[in-house]
Amino acid sequence: MPNRKLIAYINDDPIGELSEESGLWSFRYTSAWLSNPHRYALSPYLLLEQGGILDGGTNRPVQWYFDNLLPEEGQRVLLASQARTDMADAFALLAFYGAESAGSVTLLDEAQTPSKKRSLAALTDEALSMRIHRMPKVPLTQGAVKRMSLAGAQHKLAVVYQDGALFEPDGATPSTHILKPNHPSDDYPHSVINEWFVMRLAKRVGLVVPEVHRKYVPEPVYIIDRFDRHQEIDQWQRLHVIDACQLLGLDKSFKYSQGDMSTLSKVANSCRSTAIARTRLFSWLVFNVLVGNSDAHLKNLSFLVSSQGVELAPHYDMLSIGCYDSIAFDQNVWPHQTSLAWPIEGVSKFAQITRQTLIDAASVLKISKSTAQRLLDQICSRIVAQTDALYAEVAAENQAILKTRSELAATFAGELRCLRAINHNVIREMVKALASD
Repeated sequence: MPNRKLIAYINDDPIGELSEESGLWSFRYTSAWLSNPHRYALSPYLLLEQGGILDGGTNRPVQWYFDNLLPEEGQRVLLASQARTDMADAFALLAFYGAESAGSVTLLDEAQTPSKKRSLAALTDEALSMRIHRMPKVPLTQGAVKRMSLAGAQHKLAVVYQDGALFEPDGATPSTHILKPNHPSDDYPHSVINEWFVMRLAKRVGLVVPEVHRKYVPEPVYIIDRFDRHQEIDQWQRLHVIDACQLLGLDKSFKYSQGDMSTLSKVANSCRSTAIARTRLFSWLVFNVLVGNSDAHLKNLSFLVSSQGVELAPHYDMLSIGCYDSIAFDQNVWPHQTSLAWPIEGVSKFAQITRQTLIDAASVLKISKSTAQRLLDQICSRIVAQTDALYAEVAAENQAILKTRSELAATFAGELRCLRAINHNVIREMVKALASD
């Protein structure tokens, strides 16, 4: 296979050259980026060096970093089909979809230059509804103004959300929001309201999370503000962000198997505000246990990178998967057979989690017992009341919406049923399990 090259840009500035030859990837920073006073390494495993960074046969930090920008599983198959390339050819996928990705990096062919055009194209409810109906056989991004690659396994679309209206960015315009419809699998009904509710709840109990929104086109869609974007005067700039796999120099396939408390401690050590990172990671862990989030893997932790160092980004991709294992959804495996994303101090099932389990986990993060108890009690003491209050607000909002959109009645009824399952079948049960003696 001939040598292939892509130029990596951050906010229209060329920062390096990505190459692939005979199956091995390499990356070389530009001299301009190396001399930039605001420079930073793309990841701790892609150091700022004059010479290029070349992958080996088994250790492949370059390929693993850039491959982590691509979607996973079924999404990758769909995008490969659209690009008319092999799903295993990550370089070809990056060449096709690299104009809009997670974080700050965009990738263009050597012959291309960054577009100077900045514009938005309206995405009507009708057009989005048609795309949703074509899922999962057709990717949500098909028909988008700009080719884009968003990491993860779910159907996603990079958009701009302004005053209740949706737009797709064109040219150099960055997206400012990520949109997700309901999960296409019947195993995860009402995932939009589930994630919206859990994220809103996370904010109310003290976690740092972006703003989230819900919209009906009439299919429900979940919209989250991108924390890797920053507005300067009248333009948006891309901020550099990496997930925990990229921070640790791991391939995405390790997102579950490498997850444990020592790994969380390691990523906290990479942050410039280590103590803050440790307490935030512990609160994230506790909250995910309380809401039954069994998919809290390493790619669901991100870090903002700048010349000042690394800091833990706001939390995202949190929802109650445990509720789908409960009797509310005609299952009877929650919590005894519901597995955690990765074992916590030897415990692999939600039913086995105790207060002491989490206090022991905190000690691995170098958090004292008294601090761990305080953080645990803060979240446990707030979450039930906040869940009830948020549910009441959703029900009231729904009634107001139904006055003009009666066609949403069945959708709202199903969504509220899901929220009641999260509250009564999951959260209240886990709060009892973690209660102080």
